[in-house]
Amino acid sequence: MKKEKPPLVHPSLRGMKYVIFPRNPYVQHWDNFFLCVLLYYCFSIPYVVGVSGGYRMYANSAWFVVNMLLNVVYFADVIMLFFRAYRGKDGVLVYELRKIARNYFFSWHFVMNMIASIPMQLIILILRGVQDEGETFDDSVMNLLIITQLLKLLRIPRMKGLIETSFAIQRWWEKQNVPRAMFASFIMRLVITAHFIACLWSFMAFVQVGSLDDRLGEEPNWISNWYYSSYVEGGINPIGWENDIDRYALSLFWSIQTITSIGYGNVVPVTRAEYYVANVIQICAGLFWAFVIGNLVSIVGHMHSNRDDYKRQLDELNMVIKSFSPTSLDEADDLADIGVGDADVVAQRLRTFVNAQYNGKLISRPATVGHSPTLDEVFPALESLSPELRRLTSLHIMRKYLEMIPYFSHKYLSPKEQSVLAFKCQILEFSAGESFTNHAIHGRGLMIVRRGYCLSMRMVPDARFAMHGTDDPIAVDEVLVEDGFLRNLPRYRFISYALVVFIPRSVICEVLNAQKTAWKECARWRYLRTCLFQWAREINGGRCDGEGALDA
Repeated sequence: MKKEKPPLVHPSLRGMKYVIFPRNPYVQHWDNFFLCVLLYYCFSIPYVVGVSGGYRMYANSAWFVVNMLLNVVYFADVIMLFFRAYRGKDGVLVYELRKIARNYFFSWHFVMNMIASIPMQLIILILRGVQDEGETFDDSVMNLLIITQLLKLLRIPRMKGLIETSFAIQRWWEKQNVPRAMFASFIMRLVITAHFIACLWSFMAFVQVGSLDDRLGEEPNWISNWYYSSYVEGGINPIGWENDIDRYALSLFWSIQTITSIGYGNVVPVTRAEYYVANVIQICAGLFWAFVIGNLVSIVGHMHSNRDDYKRQLDELNMVIKSFSPTSLDEADDLADIGVGDADVVAQRLRTFVNAQYNGKLISRPATVGHSPTLDEVFPALESLSPELRRLTSLHIMRKYLEMIPYFSHKYLSPKEQSVLAFKCQILEFSAGESFTNHAIHGRGLMIVRRGYCLSMRMVPDARFAMHGTDDPIAVDEVLVEDGFLRNLPRYRFISYALVVFIPRSVICEVLNAQKTAWKECARWRYLRTCLFQWAREINGGRCDGEGALDA
């Protein structure tokens, strides 16, 4: 007897090539497109059912063609669900083709989706075409269209799943300002809710009369009551199949004033059924309006949190300024001589600094005396990241500035070493008119102006000045030389609000001791050049024409 060969493929993997996985890029494009189709159905189906009654679909051939094409897309998505992998209740991805098909076929979704995908618009158009000339079209046939269109709304909950699994939407959301994105999402929900209520309110009149023609103004309903009490010649006219836009405007007007609890009183229920429905809608609208107010307060408060902090800080600063001792004109010169300065000038500098700090929006934690914030303190979000993400984030923030320093560039330091160095950098803030020579704790170091301008000055033996602007490194070579060797260190005066990246000399020496190549091939030659310039200055009595610039 011949031995049976074991199957080459496990039974659960058979038909694997036909399985549609949600993470597939092409499936992602299809899901994004189908999400747009469902969003269109959110607005069009309630409008067709409650406001136009399907009239506009047959009066406008373009709209009819668009709806037929979207119906084909809808049917295609129904068939694709037989092959689409899904996650079970335990969160495990089910990718066995038979199990996928069996699960979908025996669910109630399949029957409803198949009925909803029937091209009822085309069937009704054919029936209207074959009816005898002069014969009126039966409104009950229109009801078939209404029923089948409503079944499409059962797919609306799927929008949440499509949004959660869409890479494009996730990337878009992550790039947005969170309060503004939340506000846009909230406005969309408000618009959809108002639209649904408006279409439901218009549908109430349609159900009671059974038509949207002239009988709408003859039988008792809320539209006829408004028409005989508030209609003016040349205004909106909600009666008639062709006046669906006016009917929608009036229904939306009632919907908005119900949600917002305004209630002008010109659109009111008339019949018993309208009162019952209006009561339910008003209860739901009241709860929804409370949800609206709560969310708006939260979003607006989050959007203006920085502004509130700025106002609070400015109020506290004004209280400090009020405590200043008054300065007379005779005392002003004496105070200036001892470095105190006029009280009004100091007050103006304080306010200018706070304004510039608010507009800069970088330093999130105030620096204490002798302390300057590091990268973690400037960007608190870094503390919650994984080590790998912290490394990558720090590189994207600081690598531009580290590459400006030759011995810290990627030629000598690896990305990991640059990341470690980035977290040891200090971020300094300076107001206009402030001077700086050495850090109170870290002493000397090199600086890179991230924002603003500063003027470097040497006063002995001759006055020398150099202007430094944004993305300009300062003292890259001089910082390598020992403290006792250099004389006449430059003094830096900032002529505007400035943000400066400061790397202490101790950190520089630590990095160069660990990375010998950076020292041997780059830093030591710059060190030697700076020493030669210093020696030449001393020989020439403080002058060195070959130096060419104050700082490298």
